[in-house]
Amino acid sequence: MRLPPTLIELLSRNLVMGLVERGVLASDRPERTIEKTAHLVTSDLMVEDEITEEARQILLDHQGELKGQDVEYHSLMGRAKGQLAARRGYVLSSGPGRLSREKMQDLTTKLFDMFLRDPDVEYFVKDQDLRNAVLRALEHEMAHDAAREEKAKEKVRRIRRNIPEESGEFHALFQQFYRELLDKGQ
Repeated sequence: MRLPPTLIELLSRNLVMGLVERGVLASDRPERTIEKTAHLVTSDLMVEDEITEEARQILLDHQGELKGQDVEYHSLMGRAKGQLAARRGYVLSSGPGRLSREKMQDLTTKLFDMFLRDPDVEYFVKDQDLRNAVLRALEHEMAHDAAREEKAKEKVRRIRRNIPEESGEFHALFQQFYRELLDKGQ
């Protein structure tokens, strides 16, 4: 999945509670609204996982034809995913742990529609202001996550022995420290 489940839960909670605290919307059952938000984001990102797997399978099926040609697997994978996503009308994110601006706008539209249909949710601003508030909240949460990632990397860098950033050990320690920060909600 593009984002870890813990991050999706934290993002959903902070997004909904932030909108409630700012008086943008109210929810009769905020925990349920948070769950619906997390479910929507998770379901949406799972579509990208399906597209990735389908693209991988297509490349495997055509592996014999591609042998000997001067093509990069990574670029072929990107092109295959792009074509599959376009056929489905799906907006891809920019990579693991990242949401592109287009993906955040796509999620904003889906969250806005969900809030409109949710009988537990009432909003107190114009439609466009609600969309903008959701987008700003998503951007804020992703910026906060980027800072969290940097904090985890810095923690690995501070280890007394020099661990090359491209090594498996660095990546494993980074993942451990990042999960710890996520679990603490920092």
